[in-house]
Amino acid sequence: MKKLSVIALSLTCVCGTAMAQDASAVIASAQKALGDVKAITYSGAAKDVSFQQCGANSTDMVCRSTHDPMRPINNYVRVIDLAGPASRATGATNNIGAGGSTALAPGTFFQQVTPQQADVSQPWAGSLELYLTPWGFLKGAAANNATVSHSKGHTVLSWSPAVKAPSGKNYVINGYVNDKNLIDEVETWLGENIMGDMHIVATYSGWKDFGGAMAPSKIVQTRGGWPFFDVDVASAKANPADVATLAPAPAPAGGRGGAGGGGRGPAPALVVTTEKLGDGLWKLTTGAGSYDSIVVEFKDHVMLLEAGQSEARALAYVAEIKKLVPNKPIRYVWTSHPHSDHTGGLPVLVAEGATIITQKNNEKFLEGALDTPRTLMTDTLAKNPKKAKFETVVEKKVYTDGSRTVEFYHTWPVPHSNGLMIAYIPKEKVLFQGDFSLPAPGQPGNDHVKALVPILEKLNLDFDRYINVHTSAEPQHKAELWKAVGK
Repeated sequence: MKKLSVIALSLTCVCGTAMAQDASAVIASAQKALGDVKAITYSGAAKDVSFQQCGANSTDMVCRSTHDPMRPINNYVRVIDLAGPASRATGATNNIGAGGSTALAPGTFFQQVTPQQADVSQPWAGSLELYLTPWGFLKGAAANNATVSHSKGHTVLSWSPAVKAPSGKNYVINGYVNDKNLIDEVETWLGENIMGDMHIVATYSGWKDFGGAMAPSKIVQTRGGWPFFDVDVASAKANPADVATLAPAPAPAGGRGGAGGGGRGPAPALVVTTEKLGDGLWKLTTGAGSYDSIVVEFKDHVMLLEAGQSEARALAYVAEIKKLVPNKPIRYVWTSHPHSDHTGGLPVLVAEGATIITQKNNEKFLEGALDTPRTLMTDTLAKNPKKAKFETVVEKKVYTDGSRTVEFYHTWPVPHSNGLMIAYIPKEKVLFQGDFSLPAPGQPGNDHVKALVPILEKLNLDFDRYINVHTSAEPQHKAELWKAVGK
C-alpha cells in the first residue's frame, strides 16, 4: 500500500510538472508569435459605454436600452508597457449632459493601470484591464503558474492572481490560444453589485502585422454578456521609443478612469429620515446626496418604490420599513429604470423575497444579472441566495387593494432610457420619478424634463407633489415642473 501511495504521489508530481512545462511552452510560443515585444502601442477608433447605462452622444442622443448606444471615442491611443507593467489609453469624446440633457460637452477618455494596480496582490478590478490584453495576459501567465487545458478548439492557459475575491475564492483568468499561437479570447470574472459573478470577455480578431507589430484589427469587450468597449485598430507599433510619453494622463474631464481598488475608509452610517405623506405612505431619505424611496402600505403587504441605490441604503430602508410596518412583508419593489445608480439596492430586496416591478424592456437585463451566481461576493444576496421574481409593465399597470392604489406608467419617448417609468399615487396626488430632475431656480428644464411634460399632459394625472428619487432640498410641486418648461 505504501508503494502504491508513493507511486500515486510521484505520478501526481510528474503530471503537475508536465502541465507546467506544457504551459511554459504554450506561453513561449504565443509570446514569440506576438513578436516578443516589451511594449506596444495601437490606435484607432473606439467606443465605450457608461456601465449599466448607455453612451448617448453627439451622434446618437437617445438611450434606447442598456448599453445602447455606445459612445464614440475619437483619436484613441493605447500603450502597454510590459516592463512596468502598466497601461494607459486616451481619446476624445463628445458627451451629452446628465439626466437626459442633449447639450454637448467635449470630453477626454482616459483609462490606466498603474504599476501599483498591476501588482496581482492588489484588487483585481484595478488590474484586469491590463491582463485582459494578449500581451498582459501572457506576462501574467508566465509569472503566476499557469496551467494548460483544451476547450472550444483552443489551447487554454489559466492562472489566478494572488489576490482573492471577498468570498475567499480564487479569481481565474483564461486565455484561448489558436493554432497560430495567437490569442483569440481572454476571459475572467469579477464580483459586481447587480451582475453577480460578472463574466468579462475580451475577443481579438483580424490579427495582422502592422509593419513589424502583430496586433488584432478588432477588439471587443463585453461584461455580463453586454457590450462594453470596442476598438477598430488602424495602426500599431512594437517597442516604441517614446513609450513613456504616449497616452499621457490628462486633467480629469468626463473620462472613464481605470477601476479603482481601495484607499477609501468605511462609509459613514446612513441615518434614515421619514416623512409621512399620508396614512400608510412615507418618503425615506438619508439627507444630502440621497436616493429617496417611498413606502406604500397595503392591507397585507408593503410596496417599496425604488430600492435605495446601494446595498447600504437598501438595508437601512428595509430596517426602517420593518419599524414602520412591523407585521407585513415587503412584497414588491418598483424600479424606475435600469441604470446602475437606481438598481444597486435591488439585490437586498431580492434576498428579502420581494418581486421586482419593472418596465418590460428591462426584464432581460435585470433577470440575467440578478440570477447570476454570486460566488465571489459576500453581499446580502450572496449570503441569502434567491431567484429574482418579476412583474413587468408594458405601458400601464395599477396595483390596488380597494383602498390604496399605485399606478405605474411607461414614459416614452424620452432621451434617458427606453425602460423608464413614473409612479403615481392618486389619493395623495403624488408623482414619483427618477431622473426627471427639476433645474436650479431660474434655469430651464433639460430635454429629459421637457419630454416628460407632454406625456403627463396626455395622461392627465391629477398630481401636486413632485418627488424625485435624487433628493431635493425642498419639497417640489407640479407648478415648479410646469414653470421649468415655460408653462
